[in-house]
Amino acid sequence: MAQEILSAGIDIGTTTSQVIFSRLRLEDNSYTAVPDVKITQKEVLYKSPVYFTPLRDDGNIDAQALDRLLLTEYARAKVKREDVSTGAVIITGESSRKQNARLAVEELSAAAGDFVVAAAGPDLESVLAGYGAGAADYSEKYPATVANFDIGGGTTNVAVFLGGELQDAFALDIGGRLVRLSADHSVTYISPRLKPLMAAMGLRLQVGRAAELAELVKLAGQFADICRRICLDEPLEPWERGLYIGHGKRLGKLNAVMFSGGVAEYIHDAPVMCWEDVLRYGDIGPLVGVAFWRAFSAQPQVKLLNSRERIRATVIGAGSYAVRLSGSTVMLDDALVPLTNIPVIRLEHLESPVALKEEYRLKRDVYPQRQQVAISLAGPAGSSYVDLANLADGLLRATENDAQILLVVMEQDFAKALGLLLKHRGKGRQVICLDRIKAQPGDYIDVGRSVAGTVPVVVKTLIFKS
Repeated sequence: MAQEILSAGIDIGTTTSQVIFSRLRLEDNSYTAVPDVKITQKEVLYKSPVYFTPLRDDGNIDAQALDRLLLTEYARAKVKREDVSTGAVIITGESSRKQNARLAVEELSAAAGDFVVAAAGPDLESVLAGYGAGAADYSEKYPATVANFDIGGGTTNVAVFLGGELQDAFALDIGGRLVRLSADHSVTYISPRLKPLMAAMGLRLQVGRAAELAELVKLAGQFADICRRICLDEPLEPWERGLYIGHGKRLGKLNAVMFSGGVAEYIHDAPVMCWEDVLRYGDIGPLVGVAFWRAFSAQPQVKLLNSRERIRATVIGAGSYAVRLSGSTVMLDDALVPLTNIPVIRLEHLESPVALKEEYRLKRDVYPQRQQVAISLAGPAGSSYVDLANLADGLLRATENDAQILLVVMEQDFAKALGLLLKHRGKGRQVICLDRIKAQPGDYIDVGRSVAGTVPVVVKTLIFKS
């Protein structure tokens, strides 16, 4: 049976915020009492203008102004709050580092509806943008790594895919709003994180002084050249490595690249930039975009791809929900639930404890260390006690540094047996193990209290993955 619902996507970035409303067609393809709802069609009905993200005088997010922005867009789209069944609120870039980021985004979600909420750190933002831009999909057909560089106002977030699977995620303090200017060419802001790089380059840019266009062009060119050398796995100077946020690139050479984000709108062939271009937004974003075009179009070593989405790559990820019931043989302590908006890590390499631990470490690093996550898997390769024991040992080794609940959802009907092994061998670990649940990378889940021997699980899927 098919059903159509209305979905909203809200993206709050360093520089800009925007809203999208979409119609989703859902079909239940199950042949049992357990629903198996999939998105079969999606249509974007309304795209808001791109707004500057409202900030208070202290630099934190202006939650009240965001609420007004949202109400305005609901009215323009002729959408009522009660008409929206599902959605996602994503806060990204430097906005996610604001002191009141989590509170602001949760208040916004409450005003908009019961949405997926993600205050995305740099790695998670990389993954969201990579899916939205189409890098994950393209990598399923391309025989080598595909990287998406999402260049925004405050950060550049990079996700690397191979065969549709995430291989790496990292971010850099490179963006169009890190240097801002007034109408008389005076510098009004320079990000402190650029100071070592600018000193090494001998740039004389200072707040309160008029900037020289040639110096701004030189800085933008250096941003692009750093990213080009990252793709080619060439060495960076210490002051360039200092632009990495948290950690650097893990993989070697990146074979193909695409670009998303606001700055990506300017990655095209263009004549020499003039002050009119720079002053259009009061920052160096247009210069950075043109610099990336020149750096990447002029060399054949890295294939330059067209992204599916640019400035809207993240906001396209509005959510859809499907309620599923776990099997009756599960491991669950009702005192540990309900749990809401838990991000899913999908593990594929279950046959080798070493490969399992490495895969989990890579995918776990996308989320903050204190973040509760859910591990999704198909199940053991076989159904013997030895197969289950090996899987349990691998999961415990992979998650040994986590303080949160060991939450496992699996497709095969082995949750009770696997859960008992995890509990027994985990020496006091809090364990929830549920079966007959299929969740994919990038999904979020809610887990409710058990009812009549089953556990309700809400799987929330971001539609740009579908």
